[in-house]
Amino acid sequence: MNRYLLTEDKFEKFYDLYLYSFNRQDSEHRKNVFKERYDHSLSYGIMNGSKLGSGLFSIPFDVEFHGVNFKMNGIGDVMSAPEFGGQGGASTLMNNALEDMYQNQVTLSYLAPFSFGYYRQFGYEQVFDHTQITINNDNLPKVKSSSHGYVERLNIRDTPDSVKVLYSKQPHMGGLNRAQWWWDHMLDKHQDYKIALAYDDGNELIGYLIYYHQGETFFIQEWVNTNILSRQILSKFITKHQSIFQKFVYESPDPDFKADLFENPRIASLKVVPYMMARIVNLKDFIERYPIQKDNMKRICFKVEDTLEYNDHIWSLRINNGVVDLQITDDFKADFTLTIQTLTKAMFGYRNLNSLFESGYIEGDFDKVNKLNDIFVYDKPQLIDYF
Repeated sequence: MNRYLLTEDKFEKFYDLYLYSFNRQDSEHRKNVFKERYDHSLSYGIMNGSKLGSGLFSIPFDVEFHGVNFKMNGIGDVMSAPEFGGQGGASTLMNNALEDMYQNQVTLSYLAPFSFGYYRQFGYEQVFDHTQITINNDNLPKVKSSSHGYVERLNIRDTPDSVKVLYSKQPHMGGLNRAQWWWDHMLDKHQDYKIALAYDDGNELIGYLIYYHQGETFFIQEWVNTNILSRQILSKFITKHQSIFQKFVYESPDPDFKADLFENPRIASLKVVPYMMARIVNLKDFIERYPIQKDNMKRICFKVEDTLEYNDHIWSLRINNGVVDLQITDDFKADFTLTIQTLTKAMFGYRNLNSLFESGYIEGDFDKVNKLNDIFVYDKPQLIDYF
């Protein structure tokens, strides 16, 4: 067992450090929600005398990446007490958490960075963006009423299981396969949220909208549609709040929001918001089970630079009739060299290898870089959840 893993009896110390480090006010609700996360996480910490000096969560999740499921641990609440800061406590915990992930057959890791530069030193890279769409109430598009379907409005705590089923059936490009405890945690944490359910004439759930409001602003947190009807009646539901709220904001997980589909694209203010980072923990597993886009590729050799020794090798890769042949070949000459961060960007579809080569992030044979580039997905990843 890792000596930095905390047991149940350290919860109060972990919670106290969290309150102080993030300047949060204690409340029964906050403590209960935090305890849910603690109970389902690997909690790491370093003691500083009788107090906890540093801590972080490593939260086990499953993600779906273009039809393939991978284990992923989310890093959260990385913190150090000010009197313990600068002593490498958080770095020690990060490295130990990554080592444990690899030993526990975890393939990927995500986190929300307070500093992109800080987490790049641990092999993480920016791959998830959101598009924030803001529309004033007098610019809301006109939506036709439908003679079919209807909307039911509920408090978030009354969310039916059919919503969870509908979410699970959506195609995911790196998003979470939400476990029951995570659904419970989300609903407990955001008790002020509401949900609008879209049904067709046969009373089948076809979409939903999770939202909340602050002052004169209507915020859309999550929006899932399965067909045109659900989009129409939920859009109409939103516009019916036009006289109540001055501003409407939707932070979409799709970084390519299609403003051109509006009758007047200028009605919306669009801003791309960098969201979360990702890391390949087990490169061999990720490549061998990756949703490759070509069935054949002649052998290439590439050097991956990584602080995780398991990935820091020259790799030989060949694809024959859809079968991936990946080997460590440190005695071979590499066709090109790249970091784990650069490879993460490309494999997640965030930015292609050709672009990264032209930007100076890859050194070596461009033709071989191009061959590897062709097997990766082209759609940018999407992630709704936050931890």
